[in-house]
Amino acid sequence: MSHPNGPGVGTLPQRPTPPAQEASSAHPAAPIRRYSGLDGLRGTAALVVLVCHTFLVVPGLAFAYFTPERIVRGSLAWWATFSPLHVLWAGTEAVYLFFVLSGFVLTLPFLGKPRWAGYYPKRLLRLYLPTWGSMMLVLLWMAVLPRNFAPGDSLWLQAHPPVLPPESIASQFFLLPPGPMSGNSVLWTLRFEVLFSLLLPLVFYFAVKLPRLNLIKVIVLFGVMGYFAFAPFTLRFLLPMFGLGSIMAVERHRMVSVAKAIRSLRAGRLVWVGLSAVSLLLLGNAWTVAGLTSNPDILAVTQRWAGTLTVAGACIALFLAAEGSWRRPLEKPAVRWLGSRSFSLYLVHEPIVVSVAVLLGGNPGLVPALAVVVPVSLLAAELFYRVIEHPSQLLARAVGRRVDRSLAG
Repeated sequence: MSHPNGPGVGTLPQRPTPPAQEASSAHPAAPIRRYSGLDGLRGTAALVVLVCHTFLVVPGLAFAYFTPERIVRGSLAWWATFSPLHVLWAGTEAVYLFFVLSGFVLTLPFLGKPRWAGYYPKRLLRLYLPTWGSMMLVLLWMAVLPRNFAPGDSLWLQAHPPVLPPESIASQFFLLPPGPMSGNSVLWTLRFEVLFSLLLPLVFYFAVKLPRLNLIKVIVLFGVMGYFAFAPFTLRFLLPMFGLGSIMAVERHRMVSVAKAIRSLRAGRLVWVGLSAVSLLLLGNAWTVAGLTSNPDILAVTQRWAGTLTVAGACIALFLAAEGSWRRPLEKPAVRWLGSRSFSLYLVHEPIVVSVAVLLGGNPGLVPALAVVVPVSLLAAELFYRVIEHPSQLLARAVGRRVDRSLAG
């Protein structure tokens, strides 16, 4: 996720765009504004990722997650993993939501008067400075609490090596492929955030040019994702998610119109409930599908499209948070606070989860793990935000403004 900010760490515009800029946007009737509900949505998604990784310290849940074909049907782990309840800890699906959010919030400011020169240093500093801070914390945690897991411990925990070789540290510091992000695995998403950030002018042009063809563009993007869903963690599968978010930003006036139409219906509340249910079911549908059959051939075909439907659920969630029934709950102060700290929470939580597992003997129960991990991670996120992320934001904005002014002068 950064929007994850967060994975999905797009910076929402801080104030409404002046009328002169609105007039140059694709749809002047839809002002460029801050979507506060998206802050809450991003924070909720970051919390889901935290819960997901905490669940994965439990050997039985990690076994079901990584070897679904070997799990006993009807067991507690099976129900937690392959029923719609999985949406409560659907970490990968939350990341897909972050990517759609990034496409949306990064596109919005450029629907006014684009200033691309200052965007690049601002965006890269915004991504890299917190990443470097998080990696320093990872190395500190590893030095204080060595990671030595036994064969009976969680498969997810065992994927965290006790020592990081220099080339792995360099890869994670600079978000460069190839190689696993074994120190802080969430950084794999930042690789794609960087790539999308560099490609934003092309994606923006794709979304804004010929707006009458946007429906066809959406169909094409979903088709591309479906075609490449057998390799789900590649740019060809993930980049269309950012593109969908960009198109939704261009078509934000349609979201307003649809929301107004739903509210005017007598059964409007039922429609909102139905859309919410559809969004949540689609977000978790890949795991529900995986629990329906153990036939590998059938499973391969169904999961190919299940991942694509997950992205459709993320798009519906964005609509519900921006203009629909999720907006007010997600604008509650506590949820918005979580959204403002979502990038920090995303970056710092995994080494905390792993370290807590070490302290609890490598094989903790779910309740004790959650009881320790959640409050410690939230506190760490607040400290990281104040010490690392917020100063990074201020520096990035100052550098971006300076570059824009120097070129304008």
